[in-house]
Amino acid sequence: MNPTHPKTTKILVRNQPVNPEERPHEPGVYTCASCGHVLFEADKKFDVGSGFPSFWQHAGESVRQNHLDTYGRDRIQLLCNRCSQHLGHLFEDKRTPTGLRYCINANALQFKAEE
Repeated sequence: MNPTHPKTTKILVRNQPVNPEERPHEPGVYTCASCGHVLFEADKKFDVGSGFPSFWQHAGESVRQNHLDTYGRDRIQLLCNRCSQHLGHLFEDKRTPTGLRYCINANALQFKAEE
């Protein structure tokens, strides 16, 4: 493959390590769209190129994990620990500081800027 081809370049960019110090972000938190519970800090968000908001760590004990064995594969479902709203799924991702990627449905979140 030609490394200057757009598709190849996009794959290479996605596989770059996530460096929290190099990512600009607006200070604030992401809360559950259903109940307002704080789920993620904005400085833990990164772009994986999937179209879904991604985070490498959740806030405190705000996110509950639920093992799923559906559609012929094992997955970890993420739920709001307060209201049990479905948030998304958890994946291993060696590029992040925690080795995890919280892949979240954008409709499950609301951003609250730091005051």
